[in-house]
Amino acid sequence: MNGEPLWWPDLAAAGGPGTHEGRAQAVAAAMAGGTVFTLSRVEQLLLWSARRWRHGRFRWDQVEMEFRRQLPGIWADALLAWEEVMEQLHHYPASRPDIGNGCRSSLSADERTLLTLVATLQRPGQGRLSPGLLLARLVPPAGRRDLLPSLLALATSLSMAGVQMPLHAAPPMLPARPFALPPVTDPVTGGVRDCAYR
Repeated sequence: MNGEPLWWPDLAAAGGPGTHEGRAQAVAAAMAGGTVFTLSRVEQLLLWSARRWRHGRFRWDQVEMEFRRQLPGIWADALLAWEEVMEQLHHYPASRPDIGNGCRSSLSADERTLLTLVATLQRPGQGRLSPGLLLARLVPPAGRRDLLPSLLALATSLSMAGVQMPLHAAPPMLPARPFALPPVTDPVTGGVRDCAYR
């Protein structure tokens, strides 16, 4: 390197010969769904706006313009639902998710969980991921009932616009926060269920 500071610290970690683009692609391939380089346009929009919201709604007019550009026809409904999600996530002190700043190229576990949760809600009854378990990762039990309608409104708005968020592999399961209830085995079916809703 030439001694100048790197814009993306994880690109330096990839190392190896090649161009900047080659290193970026190597990192993206190694972390499928784990960097901004591997996200779809709508995932990037949600992540970028969440980071802007978290850090004081800096230049929120740009967020509104980008929602208008990428989601014509339903942009207002989608933006309103997404703002409500952000408000609910930060309503309880114990549930402040790890949402990074705009310069960070990697996704935190909370950011990835939130994007996976919206993608899961777009596919009710499909896949192996439980929205209840993902929700337990983000908010305490008292906040789940308030957060779910806003997430469903966002998922529905995106689906109505024909935007299907990709469903990446499940986010890495980190140790549960103190407020999260552990999953239980259902005695009838033998499957694991989320006890927060039953």
